[in-house]
Amino acid sequence: MATVSTNQYSNSVPAGHGLHGNVKAWWGKYTYSVAPSANDLVNLFKLPKNSLTLFGFLSTDDIDTGTETLDIDIGITANGGGAATLTVSDTTTYTNENSGVALATAFVNGGVMTGDAITDLMPAGTNWRPFIHGTGPKYFSEETVVQAKIVAAANAGGTGTLYVCIFGIVL
Repeated sequence: MATVSTNQYSNSVPAGHGLHGNVKAWWGKYTYSVAPSANDLVNLFKLPKNSLTLFGFLSTDDIDTGTETLDIDIGITANGGGAATLTVSDTTTYTNENSGVALATAFVNGGVMTGDAITDLMPAGTNWRPFIHGTGPKYFSEETVVQAKIVAAANAGGTGTLYVCIFGIVL
């Protein structure tokens, strides 16, 4: 059986409190006092220049009651980075994820948020959508706004909190 190593295997653990290698958490929280409407946008937070996102999640209260229709996606606005690349010391090359264009589902296509009876992962009355990057981390060469987009409005009710957290590192 062969033994192979990734480029990252040769990296040493950084000492001290420098940026590279220390996982950061970027998050945003917004509370709706009135029902969200289709195509509403929430600017949640900014990813810093040269950030590499690893995974994250979207969590909400049961903002939509009755027959749920509320659909929320988490994406990014255009960051102007174009097709910029960065090669790090282990020779891994990262290319700017959005090439300067907005993408409403860059992190998660949330689907309809039910929140009524899901109790195995979180308290009843909440929604949780984890997201991972199937082919590896996503690199952002420029400061990039993470945004929630309401795809479909709530059918009934419509108040509650939206929370998004993304974990990553700054190269």
